[in-house]
Amino acid sequence: MGLISGSGSFTRYVAEGTLPENFMESLSEKIVGHSFRNLDETSIAERSVGWVNVMDMFDNRFAGLEFLKEPYVTMSLRVDEKKIPSTALKQYCLEAEEKIKEAEDLDYLPKNRRFDIKDGVRLRLLKRAIPVSRTYDMIWNYNTGLVIFGCTTNKLCDEFMEFFLRTFSIHLQTICPYTLACGFLEKEGTSPDVVDGLSPSNFSKEK
Repeated sequence: MGLISGSGSFTRYVAEGTLPENFMESLSEKIVGHSFRNLDETSIAERSVGWVNVMDMFDNRFAGLEFLKEPYVTMSLRVDEKKIPSTALKQYCLEAEEKIKEAEDLDYLPKNRRFDIKDGVRLRLLKRAIPVSRTYDMIWNYNTGLVIFGCTTNKLCDEFMEFFLRTFSIHLQTICPYTLACGFLEKEGTSPDVVDGLSPSNFSKEK
């Protein structure tokens, strides 16, 4: 359970803008509308992403308000993905090509024909593949706008920001030393423009 069960890496964000007036009334509907959906056994889809209960990755119903611990929204982003090992795909493609060449009495298959065979084999294997499930915890203080996401991988963090936007219609900004400094200066009544004029310093001793 990631952040809930112990220590872990995470990325911090701040939600931009103000919450709509009907935020609490529509919160449950938005979450349910973007909850996790299992990949169908015969589906050729490779990926499924959605919200699940932070305490139970198999609970995507959100029948109550278990995600709400005021002023926090706590959920997990579940990602299921089907992957076909490259060696297995190559092996099955070679077998399919050999069968076609033997059936049609051919010595060689053109490139476009081999591409078509590969696509067909890949789709067939996807239907048989078992998806790998991963979950990444999310904690959102909707009063302060602080969001903590239990992942540091750039690609997945970008996907999380997009999925958060689709769910709540709220943009997230990554918190980094620069944004922290700007926020601190604004609270002190100083223009954050002074940060742009800073240059890195070398604290190591010259030999």
